[in-house]
Amino acid sequence: MKKLFLLICLFVTFVPFVTAAPDHDYAISFEQLPAVSQTFIKTHFDGVQVAYCLRDSHSFEARLADASEIEFNVDGSWKEIDCKYKELPSSVIKLLPSAIPAYVKDSFPKTIITKVDIKFWGYEIELNNGLDIEFDTTGKFLKIDD
Repeated sequence: MKKLFLLICLFVTFVPFVTAAPDHDYAISFEQLPAVSQTFIKTHFDGVQVAYCLRDSHSFEARLADASEIEFNVDGSWKEIDCKYKELPSSVIKLLPSAIPAYVKDSFPKTIITKVDIKFWGYEIELNNGLDIEFDTTGKFLKIDD
C-alpha cells in the first residue's frame, strides 16, 4: 500500500512537468531583438514598420506591417524570410548564392521569389506560383516540390 501511495504521489508530482509545454512565444520589443537582427531589418526592410516581435527559447520572429515575417536564430542571424505574395527585397536576394536567382530567372522567368528558408542542407525558396525549390548550400538545384 505504501508503494502504491508513493507511486501515486510521484505521478501527481511529475506529470504536470512532463506535459507542460516548455516553449512558448512571448512578445518582445524591437529593441530586445539581437543587434544583428535589428540591423538586418533596418538594412533590408528600410521604411517598413515592425508590427511586433516574438521570442521563444530557440528563435526570434519579427512581423512587419506589410505582412512580411522574418525568423532569426538565437544569435540573431536570419533563417527564414516570408514576404507572402511580394518579392523578397533585392538586397536579400543578393545574400543568396548567385546560382539561385539565376536558376529562377532562367527556369521560371515570369515568377518572383517570395520566401527563403535556410536549412541545414541548403536553401528552400518559394515562388509566387506556389512552387518550392530546393538548393544545396552552393546554390546547386536539388529538386522542386509543388
